[in-house]
Amino acid sequence: MKFTNKIHWFQTFTLLLCLGLTYASFALVHSIAQNRSEENFQVLVDQGMNSLGKRADEYRRTLDGVSGLVLASDEVTGGDMASYANALDIDDNVFAIDAVGFARVTTLETGDTQGGYQVELLAPVTGHEKLVSLNFAQFPAIMDAAEDARETGRVESAFVPAEINDKDYRQVMLLRPVYRDAAGATANGDTAGAFLGFSFALLNLDRTFTKLTPSHGTLITLDVAFADPAMAGAVTETGTETAQNRALFTTLKTIPVYGTTLDLFWRSTPRFEAVQPFRARWVVLSMGLLITALICSILGVLIRMNQTVTALVDQRTRDLETQVKEKQSILENAMMAIISVCKDGKIIHANGAGLALLSPDSKETSLVGQSIWDLVPDIDLDGIAMWSKLHMPTPFGPDKIIEVEKNTWVTADGEDRITLLMRDITATEHHAQTLAESEQRWNLALTSAQIGVYDLDLHNGTSVVSDTWRETLRLNPCADERDPYRHQMQNIHADDLDGLTQAQAACISGETERAEASFRVKVGENEWRWIKSNAVVVERMPDGTALRMLGIQVDVTETFRLEQMKRDFVATVSHELRTPLTSIKGALSLLDMQLKDDAGEPTKRLIQIASSNSDRLSSLVNDILDIEKMRSGSMTYTAKMEKLCSIMDMASDQVETYASQWQVDIDVSAPQGDHDIWTDKKRIMQVLANLLSNACKFADTGTTVRLSAEVLEDCARISVSNRGPGIPQSFRSQIFQPFSQADTSETRQRGGTGLGLNISRLLVEAMGGTIGFESEPGQETVFWFTCPLTEPASVEIAA
Repeated sequence: MKFTNKIHWFQTFTLLLCLGLTYASFALVHSIAQNRSEENFQVLVDQGMNSLGKRADEYRRTLDGVSGLVLASDEVTGGDMASYANALDIDDNVFAIDAVGFARVTTLETGDTQGGYQVELLAPVTGHEKLVSLNFAQFPAIMDAAEDARETGRVESAFVPAEINDKDYRQVMLLRPVYRDAAGATANGDTAGAFLGFSFALLNLDRTFTKLTPSHGTLITLDVAFADPAMAGAVTETGTETAQNRALFTTLKTIPVYGTTLDLFWRSTPRFEAVQPFRARWVVLSMGLLITALICSILGVLIRMNQTVTALVDQRTRDLETQVKEKQSILENAMMAIISVCKDGKIIHANGAGLALLSPDSKETSLVGQSIWDLVPDIDLDGIAMWSKLHMPTPFGPDKIIEVEKNTWVTADGEDRITLLMRDITATEHHAQTLAESEQRWNLALTSAQIGVYDLDLHNGTSVVSDTWRETLRLNPCADERDPYRHQMQNIHADDLDGLTQAQAACISGETERAEASFRVKVGENEWRWIKSNAVVVERMPDGTALRMLGIQVDVTETFRLEQMKRDFVATVSHELRTPLTSIKGALSLLDMQLKDDAGEPTKRLIQIASSNSDRLSSLVNDILDIEKMRSGSMTYTAKMEKLCSIMDMASDQVETYASQWQVDIDVSAPQGDHDIWTDKKRIMQVLANLLSNACKFADTGTTVRLSAEVLEDCARISVSNRGPGIPQSFRSQIFQPFSQADTSETRQRGGTGLGLNISRLLVEAMGGTIGFESEPGQETVFWFTCPLTEPASVEIAA
């Protein structure tokens, strides 16, 4: 093979090798640039998602604040709500809240066709007049969201209909249910009385998803779509579908929030794509091709070396110019103001952000040549390089607060230069001041009310407590204390510790809504104080794991002492009454026997009345003593197997004489078969006597009181029914409370202490059963209770 051919093949091989290496380098650099750009885009998306989450938390705290305002006072006025709205700085806040308020539960009145929830408080009212006294029932979407919120206990959302929205943008209403302490619930488990209404906030939907981060709108854009058909529509920034499809980087985030699902479409902008390192691949490709051409040229024709070198120099020059322009582009498009000045304060260069910060209202397009002291009088160019906060005067309104970092450097000619990095922190400073003032007000309110507050971080094992909490428990603060709440557990009485821990564990696991407990805490050498604690879980992970618990503690020692004094007084008086009552009853019986034949009718009547009242007073004393025994836990029960039919017959025989006094009959309907119940015979007879005597007393004359039983799967349900005036609707929630009587003339005429049904409820529940009633005024009233069977049985209904 000729030398020329060898050179030719060697040139060909070298060319292919260089081209292969160039392509491999091009592909590698392209892959690296693509991955780096995707990572940068994802970082910006994560920042936007975090900012959106913070806004959602701010909305939730705003609703919690309205709820706390309503719960903190028996009567909240419009002025109170306006003060709260002013504290939130609604007119100028960055979280797009237009108004806040409270809607209370409305009940159906006579002749009214609509119930629901009516707006009671609203601030600001200006611009939202159509919402004043608005009833949610007028708009199904809002009503449905309200019902969902009330059912789930979570914050729900609904679009504000155009009929009540005077704005040129869409509004969303956030609804949070407000509950009072459930201690006022009725004995049969009804907790509806604890629900008060809804705290709500109106959001400017068009502003909610804007300005999430400094890069939002410039480097990335966001399209928001609601997955719920009832909330169809989108909040979008990109102008056309073509602009959306041109984006090199996109991602979809779907999040559940406030009862609906949002689809968040994040897209990159041309500005973001312009600053990504995609040029590097072309630089690598150009360099590879250039080197390939250079090698081939050297090998092929040495005479073209000078031309190749010239081409290389030209290419390097273009690369340097590209780098200079790239750095200039980054400098000009930086979000932070960057200004270069001489030692005498003359501005040499200022980027666009610097012009917008220092001269926002000026028509000038450059700050070059101006004195920095004319724009920022307080700036110090001679001090050491450091961060500082300065006040910059503005033509209108208050001064701006700017953060400045100063860096000094020297040019190649030995001249001193100063680069200033500036950032407007006015809004941040104002928000920090507002938060500090708000926290101070809450601390003053808690101190005045002597309420201790604690915040438990269940995930990290830390806690934050208020000063009032420390004062209540007499605990001194420690400088390095991460979990002061745990110190309290060491001072709790051993008999009360399990109750507190079990209540908190049930709330954390989701079994109960609140962790309520009362316990004793040692605060001195021999001093114990009663503390009442009430806490709720305020933050959970998607899988239900509790992350944060918030609660309050109040010193109720004096309340406990007064309650104990009352119980001791009642018990003492009741015991002291028994002896004279026994003597009076004996004396009346003896007197009646001695004067049986000799006394006149008026004398006999007086003795009969005295004897009857003595029996009533004795019964009242016995009832009071029974209640005190059951409350103190000293009441004893001897449960054993008893025949259901025998119990029913005995109860009927026991009150037969009493029934004849009221001119009513008693009918017993026992279930078929031989059934045994597990009960204390004496106590169940006491329950049946109370129910049957009440039924006879309030039955219509000439009617029949019916005693029946129904055998269920694991218990027997015993019922006492009559026909009479029934139980008034207003009295039903109090019927099982002690000393409670319907306030009617008929009830007063028929007498009674109001303790029988309360004692019956306590006895039935103590023996493992439940008690209840159904009543229709003027028709049938049924009181029933359950009693465990000795063994499971098939369901049978009394004949």
